[in-house]
This record gives sequence, C-alpha cells and structure tokens, in this order.
Amino acid sequence: MRVQVQAGGAPPLPLRVEAELFRIAQEALTNVRRHARATEATLTLRAGGGAVRLTIRDDGRGFDPRAVGAGHYGILGMRERAKLLGGGLRIASRPGGGTTIRVTVPLPEERER
Repeated sequence: MRVQVQAGGAPPLPLRVEAELFRIAQEALTNVRRHARATEATLTLRAGGGAVRLTIRDDGRGFDPRAVGAGHYGILGMRERAKLLGGGLRIASRPGGGTTIRVTVPLPEERER
C-alpha cells in the first residue's frame, strides 16, 4: 500500500497533542492495512483557526461504521484519544467506497504550550 503524507505548514504542536495524533494515525493506518484492502492512503495534517486536523483517507473496500460491533478496540481507542485532547473523531465510510477518518483537536493558546 502506498501512503502519501501532507503536513506542510503545521506549526510545532504541543507534545501531548503530537503524541496522541501520532497514535491515532498509527492505529488508522494499521486498520487500513489489516482490513481495507486499500492500494493507497493519504494522511493530511493541517492547523489553523485554533485547531489541528488530521485526516486519513483510503481507497479500500470501506465498511458501515454503524455495524462495528464489540471487540473492535482500534476505533474506540482513536475516539478516546481524540476526546482526551478535547476533540472529536468522525468516520465517513460505506461498503465499496473507501474510508475517511477526521480528527479535530483544539490547540491550546500559545502561553499554555
């Protein structure tokens, strides 16, 4: 699978935010590799407007996010990591249509970094 990373222009992030976003990206790409049968994935990191946004998109087989049952701790863990940072995670997917995961996390004021 080919992975493209787009992260230009993002300012240095607080260590805690950087670490949690890294773990979310790691889990998302692991899920792509294990389940999606994707040939390509794109990871995009952008900051602005007081928040940082991480998007992971793949061209895999997709799934119905509402049908994910118990025992699927990867998605749960990603949601919890985003929540711990005061942010959120959204999944857009459908069978046969690939998957997009969007994480949005507020950035602390400059003096709090």
